[in-house]
Amino acid sequence: MSQYEIINSEWDGESTLRLVDHHAQAEAEIIPAVGLHLFRFDVRNHAYIAKPASLAELRVNSSRYGVPILFPPGRVKLAAFFFEGREYRLPVNREPDHAHGELRERPWKVVASGADAAGGAYVSAEFDFAEHPDMLAYYPHAACFRFTYRLKDGTLSLSGEIANRSGQTMPLSLGFHPYFAFAKGEASRVRVVIPAAAEWPLSTDGFAAAEPASSPLTAALQQGTLVTELPNYPGGSQMLSIEPGTQTCELHYEARGTKLVYDMGDKFPIHVLFTAPWAEAVSLEPYTSIMNVFNEPFSPEISGAQGLAAGESFKFNWSIHIEPLQ
Repeated sequence: MSQYEIINSEWDGESTLRLVDHHAQAEAEIIPAVGLHLFRFDVRNHAYIAKPASLAELRVNSSRYGVPILFPPGRVKLAAFFFEGREYRLPVNREPDHAHGELRERPWKVVASGADAAGGAYVSAEFDFAEHPDMLAYYPHAACFRFTYRLKDGTLSLSGEIANRSGQTMPLSLGFHPYFAFAKGEASRVRVVIPAAAEWPLSTDGFAAAEPASSPLTAALQQGTLVTELPNYPGGSQMLSIEPGTQTCELHYEARGTKLVYDMGDKFPIHVLFTAPWAEAVSLEPYTSIMNVFNEPFSPEISGAQGLAAGESFKFNWSIHIEPLQ
């Protein structure tokens, strides 16, 4: 038997792609028709990604399970912002704001898939704003996203490129919302380790209220803190600035004797830590910027505000693997 396999499957009648690494006993499953969602990642019979009970639930709540792709991440206050003198008015999908974009729920087009010894099991898909006139109406840039999920040597990775094919600089704010699963009653034995440099104070509605600073939480996360000991901040989340350089977070599953290592690369200086009340899961969310970034007064050096010039591309890579907990 070959080490790698890609299996065309289905879930509740919708086509999925299963990436399999037989040697590592690892399997990931992706549904292109709903936001290129990675909705399952199992290693040695343990689930590490929270899967919804049904496809219908994922369609309705695409930001609550799996690994949603966020563009933009978080909420945009009153669903509007200005960038380079232009006003952008987004759909109101979480009254009165816009939340997490639409890439997480729209169908992506698979452009390549396969499995071999050199490349592992992989699937590549695209989403092109130019093919969605309703989205171009509020985001007038021919932005093309090409993302590749790959499972190789037990490591699940996502590499991506966003190309700005429009004639103007476009506002760029990208994030991911992985729901890392644990068994019922296991939260008190799951420890979160994040290289947090500073914590953003949040307003009662969950937006940045002041510049970030070191805090007891950042100190605790650097050493590792249990999921059950995380503070209950507005919205159940904490927004953090990460130490410069390559960002790597860990989840220590003490009951399983395993460690999930989340290598986010160096393109995501902001991290949102979120505990989900509707699932047995904790989210470690890499963002290129703070949420609502283009409405905030903070300098780009700390907020992550950026644009992507006409004809340029933004590239990133992050990966997840499981190893024994020493």
